[in-house]
Amino acid sequence: MEKLIRKLKEIGLSERESELYVALLKRGSSKGGELSKTLAMDRTHTYNILNNLINKGLVSFALKEKKTFFEANSPRNLFNQIKKKEQIIKSILPDLEALEIKRSEKSNITILEGKAGLRTLLRELFESKIKEIQVFGGTGESYKFLEYEMGHVEKKTLLLGMHGKIITGSKLAGKLFTRLPNFDIKYIEEMTDTSTMIFGDKVSINVFDDRPFIILIENKSVAQSYKKYFEYLWKIAK
Repeated sequence: MEKLIRKLKEIGLSERESELYVALLKRGSSKGGELSKTLAMDRTHTYNILNNLINKGLVSFALKEKKTFFEANSPRNLFNQIKKKEQIIKSILPDLEALEIKRSEKSNITILEGKAGLRTLLRELFESKIKEIQVFGGTGESYKFLEYEMGHVEKKTLLLGMHGKIITGSKLAGKLFTRLPNFDIKYIEEMTDTSTMIFGDKVSINVFDDRPFIILIENKSVAQSYKKYFEYLWKIAK
């Protein structure tokens, strides 16, 4: 009995509602006064709880010889309470989310170095599951440092459905990275020795000296700013 009452409380019934409902299931059709005595409960309070259970679809009543008898409905009606609560939650969820206080935007900056850093960047790219990539200042230097791995990288971008746009210097036309089938290429005259890649909320600034050096920034605002700059360059590139 106590275990059943405790479980009924866990799904939303009060302790007295649980006790009264279990008592009705055991006794069958009963008068309010009888229930009040059985549970040592105030008579008025008993009727108030019975009304609550009637409203919840767990108890019904009938008149017999001018007397009111109460009876427990099927315990399966408990599911109706869960469904009703679910519907209420769904109806108010948009309003609650609109009131939610937005937490300050996360910002992470990671320094990656050497071939291991390049591999880490590629892993971040693939694990992000981002489909659209934007690159400006493309140099193709990654083919030099990861000479025997870039073929596999190219195939993986195709396999994952990745696509994008690359802006690079006109002098680099014809290089391997400008012939990628899933990337559109445009050219501008002046380029630097660094390249920038934007994917999702991340921006990587890639410096290729004797040893690759990458600054990986994770920040939505920064990424959006770089995307706007990229779109401007894309319009003027050829």
